[in-house]
Amino acid sequence: MKTKYHRFLCAFCALAVFVSALFPASAFAAQAADATADTAITADDVQEMQQADDAVTALTDSDTYAAMSRGQRLNAAVTELQNLAVQGLVSARSIYVDEENGMVSFAYSCGALGGILVEELDDDNAAMSLSDLPSVNLHEMSNAPKGDLGSAMIYYAFDNTVNSSRYPYYSYMKGFWTAMGLHTRIDTNVTVSDLRKMDDYDLCILSAHGSYYTYTTGFLFKQTRTEPVILLTEESDFYKDLYYGMDLLSHRIIKINGLYCITPSFFRAAYRSGQLKDTMILSETCEFLGVDGSVDTSMADALLDGGASAVAGYVNNVYTVYSRSMLWDTVNHLILGQTLQEAVQHSMDTYGADDLIWYNSQGGKRPHAAASYLQLFGNTEVRLIEPAAAPAEQQQVA
Repeated sequence: MKTKYHRFLCAFCALAVFVSALFPASAFAAQAADATADTAITADDVQEMQQADDAVTALTDSDTYAAMSRGQRLNAAVTELQNLAVQGLVSARSIYVDEENGMVSFAYSCGALGGILVEELDDDNAAMSLSDLPSVNLHEMSNAPKGDLGSAMIYYAFDNTVNSSRYPYYSYMKGFWTAMGLHTRIDTNVTVSDLRKMDDYDLCILSAHGSYYTYTTGFLFKQTRTEPVILLTEESDFYKDLYYGMDLLSHRIIKINGLYCITPSFFRAAYRSGQLKDTMILSETCEFLGVDGSVDTSMADALLDGGASAVAGYVNNVYTVYSRSMLWDTVNHLILGQTLQEAVQHSMDTYGADDLIWYNSQGGKRPHAAASYLQLFGNTEVRLIEPAAAPAEQQQVA
């Protein structure tokens, strides 16, 4: 028996040597999060990531790249990543072209994930006039409960607010809601660390770009995985990469065009003890709950598992004006004391059940391919402030 056992070990060792020779160590960079989650990131790892990021940024910020077509950008991204693979900064086997979503994904040599997004994000920076500010029924809002209605945070990660058509709208909402008793703040420089403090608020509004990120994992048998991501405007640097190291290695955070992005597993880890209890979350992020009409609940599930009372978000890419109009109307009717379901239904009755209904009603001539619609998860009967219980005397009389 011993002889056979030793022969088996020798055969296994020979196979291991053959496999390691056939696939060098750098190929393991495309492994799933489980393979790297318990490994600490090093300064050398971060330095290599920063080198790769500098090369990617040099490409995407160039005038030549700006003049390219979508297909040319995809090809240029692949060529740049292949050059970085030759330098040992990324894994050649991990480079994946997602033509549908306009993304080229890859793994850094340490196993963290990155991407190059070639699609133009909708910056919506046209000039905004006072007439574009949201309308409100002041007579209706005069019936809102008086007093402290709790706190809200708008996580604004669309742009840097300079010459922005979006920001004045949100600033107006902040002032109005605060005056009504819902103490509202705006975070205009949303960081990964900020999104670990959502439990400080009764209502959190995620106002950011979103996309889908597809990447490969596995060694002998490669698999493809796709998940939604929230795109932040927080730029990567050496010290932040060190600080966020465990999240990067475990793929809770990825880097796209040198900026940090959040995956569902980030929320699951950040609020693993249910700290989001009693927090309501409204998301304006595109593709937050799926794409092409296929609902993907991974973001909502992660937040609900973290204790959130309810989560609302959109399937598909949503028109900016539609989503913020829906947000305005929904929060106003939450302030009036309605449930989340009632408030959202009022918004749909006002602006349309999906954004194409709204777009066509505005006389739009070039609608996007798929309608975006709002979905609710969790306790849809939740309110900002629950109705006060009747006084003891009234209860006894009843």
